[in-house]
Amino acid sequence: MNNSEQNNGIWLGKMELPEMFRIANKKVPSSPSKKAGTLGGPYLTKLKGRGMEFAEARTYQPGDDVRHIDWRVTARTGRTHTKLYREERERPVMLVLDQGRQMFFGSRKSLKSVQASRMAALMGWRALLRGDRVGGILFSETMHYEFRPRGDRRQYLRLLAKIMTEHNHIADQMKEDQWSFDKKFMFAEALRRVRHVVQPGSLVYIFSDFSGFDQECMKHMTQLSKHNQVEAYLVSDPLEKAAPSSGHYAMSNGTSTAWVNSNNKHTRNLYATSFENHQNSLSNELRLCGVTLNLLSTVDTLNQLSK
Repeated sequence: MNNSEQNNGIWLGKMELPEMFRIANKKVPSSPSKKAGTLGGPYLTKLKGRGMEFAEARTYQPGDDVRHIDWRVTARTGRTHTKLYREERERPVMLVLDQGRQMFFGSRKSLKSVQASRMAALMGWRALLRGDRVGGILFSETMHYEFRPRGDRRQYLRLLAKIMTEHNHIADQMKEDQWSFDKKFMFAEALRRVRHVVQPGSLVYIFSDFSGFDQECMKHMTQLSKHNQVEAYLVSDPLEKAAPSSGHYAMSNGTSTAWVNSNNKHTRNLYATSFENHQNSLSNELRLCGVTLNLLSTVDTLNQLSK
């Protein structure tokens, strides 16, 4: 990649992901949600213990700290009660980024892989600005990297550098016609590793087009969402939603090629309906898994997104 190719929507520029900090710094969420965590910080855990946020009063039990006796409730009920508190804790954040071959597609401003990388970087910066620890899992058919959550910006910049390096390596292979779909898709395996790595109470962001989403992935998603907040981002391109302008076009899945006649209105309707059905099906499946689905297009301007 030369300098003229940076930030063109195909390759990731050296400072493209670090500079997402500027966008993140403008829109830091003012009231973070209450989720479980593991260390001191701005989030509230479901675990009960000593802390600053009152949780409940219950009947005194042997071993309770006498300093936490709730005298008002004790006087009202005639039985000794003690106060319990939720501990204030920070929340680990895990960015799960799909860099499989199918993500290297785009018809407008950028490839899906580029837009996913940008959004992942943005959400990571926002988490760091909230005081959270950020880690990541980066995967494709041929590689898998894990970064444990840390609150160190230098560590986060190393994660962003790895995203850029691996992405641009695949883009270079594409340019040199070294394209291959022969390797096994690793989405389910990546989710299995996420379950192994994340701590309960984490916030997990998943960026993918979910083309490899199957029953095994659903199983991992369900287990993952039981103890974590999971946000999925479905990354798509306008050309996937609507057929191109009138004409005959060759389309390939990497192994076979088919011709599409977009002059035919029925064909265009089938094309659009197919994507809509895929999106609705994925939304329903993720809802059953307890996962929130967000939509992200390659033509979206990230600094205008409200979330």
